Amino acid sequence: MATKKRGPTKGARVLIELPFGEEKAPAGKKPGKNKYVRVKQGIAQELGFKPVTVMPTRMVKGVKRVVNIGSYRRESVTLIFDKPKNIKGSTGTYATVNLPLGSGCTITDAVEYFQKSGKGIVGLRTSNGQVYRWDFEK
Repeated sequence: MATKKRGPTKGARVLIELPFGEEKAPAGKKPGKNKYVRVKQGIAQELGFKPVTVMPTRMVKGVKRVVNIGSYRRESVTLIFDKPKNIKGSTGTYATVNLPLGSGCTITDAVEYFQKSGKGIVGLRTSNGQVYRWDFEK
């Protein structure tokens, strides 16, 4: 059996839209809340997330511009797997992976989604160390 690996996974970051949280339309010139995050390709595939195929755009002074969104250095949660998993593109197995949260997503949204997801996730740890578990590790 391969050893549990700590440290970063390999691969490029892709833009995904999280399937939980809320998105508010921009009010005036302030950017609204969104569910876009940048995640390593292997992690996105393991969690079943699809990359965004059409980049979001916005009109600026009559010109269409691509919006630079997708957080990955914001608040994040650490997802705990039921058993160590192989992440595509990386060597070794990982017992946990990090997932950033978009500005429209809360810890509660993440807990509720992954409890029901059936993706082999037994809990999550917040950035301040609080752990929420709903199943046992195998």
